[in-house]
Amino acid sequence: MLSWRMLQTWPRRSSSLPQRHPPRSDRIVLLELRFSFLPTAFRYQNIVHRITRIVQIRDICRRDRQWRYYRVHCADGAKRTLIHDLRAGIWYLRRERFW
Repeated sequence: MLSWRMLQTWPRRSSSLPQRHPPRSDRIVLLELRFSFLPTAFRYQNIVHRITRIVQIRDICRRDRQWRYYRVHCADGAKRTLIHDLRAGIWYLRRERFW
């Protein structure tokens, strides 16, 4: 039987605590949605980026988080990955080095 004292000192793994946002990502403002779930425009660092094509959609559902990844092509020719936190409704842009 577990006592109150044992529960207070119980070791916690860092993976059991929810993360604030996905790793290597920055928060963005989504400006437009198509069909109520597909992103068409977003603002990052006060620059509006228009999405011309969605290449891939991938869901990651775990016990503590649910994210949807969108691999998109923008009007400026860049390929980016947008991350949607399905529980909180917050959008992120993944920082990528070699694109």
